Amino acid sequence: MAEVLRDQITADLTKIFNETMGDWEYSGEITPETRLFADLGLESIDLVALGGAIEEHYRRTFPFAQWLTQLRDLQVDDIRVKDVIQFLHENLQQTPVGESS
Repeated sequence: MAEVLRDQITADLTKIFNETMGDWEYSGEITPETRLFADLGLESIDLVALGGAIEEHYRRTFPFAQWLTQLRDLQVDDIRVKDVIQFLHENLQQTPVGESS
């Protein structure tokens, strides 16, 4: 897969947020510093839905469970949009299992 730029991931993620969480109460601008739980009010089930929407958008699976376990082990108290962007950027640079370059 060609390199996906962070700006494109940011735009994709904003679109996915708006489509997935269309009826949420958050009215502020989503920035890299926006926190998923404290600012956006997401709950764990919302994170599952968001993960599914991201996988559908990019037409591939991502190791969300491993990433979230790693964040928990690091005692990260909230996930910022920039963390999701970094996670996607790193994973989109890799060839999905079962696909050839």
